[in-house]
Amino acid sequence: SSQSGSSLSESELERPVTEIEILEVAKAAGTKWSEIAVYLGLKDSDLKDYEMKHPASLFERLREVLTAWMKKEETATVGMLLAACRRADIEGAAKKALQEHRNARQ
Repeated sequence: SSQSGSSLSESELERPVTEIEILEVAKAAGTKWSEIAVYLGLKDSDLKDYEMKHPASLFERLREVLTAWMKKEETATVGMLLAACRRADIEGAAKKALQEHRNARQ
């Protein structure tokens, strides 16, 4: 079956998320980084730590958040990451980033 430009297949959603995909989503998320972090189960105290560590870079905050989540969550999948993005209203941007990354690999 050919992949349409707009959707990720079930198998893609169920596979483990990669470091590169985390970078792509972190770039797409911008100011939504803290919402995504909360939806992935981080506590407010953790968010404050990331804010203090990276006062000027939303990208670095979310990159660290997502990397920590990936290490903690044994089954961190593309679908779980996109679900958090959906709740933070950036699913479209996140999917676009992941698809561009996938298309570049092919």
